[in-house]
Amino acid sequence: MSHHEELEKLKIYGKKQKVRLYRIKHFIFDFGGVLIEKTFVLKNLLDILQTDLGITIPRMENPHIRKYKRKLSSGRISSQEFLEKIFKKFYYPYQKKNGTLPPKIVNVEYYVELWFDLYTQVTHISSDMAEIIERLHQAGYTVSLMSNTHDIHAKSNQLRGFYDIFDYVFLSNEIGLIKPDMAKYKFVMKKLEAEPKECVFIDDKILNLVPARELGIIVIRFESFKRFREILRDLGIGDIRRDLRREIKARYSVYKKKKKEYKKAKKDYKKAKNEYLKKKRRSLKRRLEFQKKRAQYQKKKSEYKHEREKKKQELISKIKVD
Repeated sequence: MSHHEELEKLKIYGKKQKVRLYRIKHFIFDFGGVLIEKTFVLKNLLDILQTDLGITIPRMENPHIRKYKRKLSSGRISSQEFLEKIFKKFYYPYQKKNGTLPPKIVNVEYYVELWFDLYTQVTHISSDMAEIIERLHQAGYTVSLMSNTHDIHAKSNQLRGFYDIFDYVFLSNEIGLIKPDMAKYKFVMKKLEAEPKECVFIDDKILNLVPARELGIIVIRFESFKRFREILRDLGIGDIRRDLRREIKARYSVYKKKKKEYKKAKKDYKKAKNEYLKKKRRSLKRRLEFQKKRAQYQKKKSEYKHEREKKKQELISKIKVD
């Protein structure tokens, strides 16, 4: 992890997030490292290119490679154009330097197809995670995908129906915005017509979680399916049953009703008390009215305190970013 990544991690690592379950409407998932295993397809492809062409291609720490990959992920260039830039930068100058005239032209389309095949062979969506997403749907939540990707991977995923399990899909190469750019998170909030506090975002990279948390989104760092289930239990939704969100809203409605009744009873009691005390001659009728209002107030206060405690126990939780 770089020094920059370490500094970013410190912004949210180990800090507690207060989660009000009755506000949550959306779950937003990352793709690679969450729904599928991490892949190293591009690294493997570059290894193949080095062997086939007899050249050395720098990796992600190279500024040219980083620039090309950012353009690829944001959709400014296609996978074919990405490879063409690789050949132009690292292969054709090598040929010229070694006296190969005219330079041998690489069959770019062959390597584009190889790239597609390599990715398709190694990627399989997690059945456990697919089940979680389906259960979240049934529970009444909107489930979306927010992924940094490019045309080759997106096409493979789409052909195999990987995106069909989501209500909304936000791909970096289609919208032109990349995590962890803050603009991407704001774009997604706008499209979902959602407030950050209504959303839970799941990603395996701390760097991608930091901007989301700064915006006010509840974040979960995905490490393993087992750990993810534990966090859901800590969140208070370990049992993702049908219509769970409706149940949560109903419980919160009871709390709001009791709070409203308590505030009215308190107001009525204060009014009755003032009227009773300010009169020099306190009639039996006024005294009985005052006692009645006091009893109603005490009852509503007790009911409200009970529901408030239930709300704290059942509808509010705190989770840490591990």
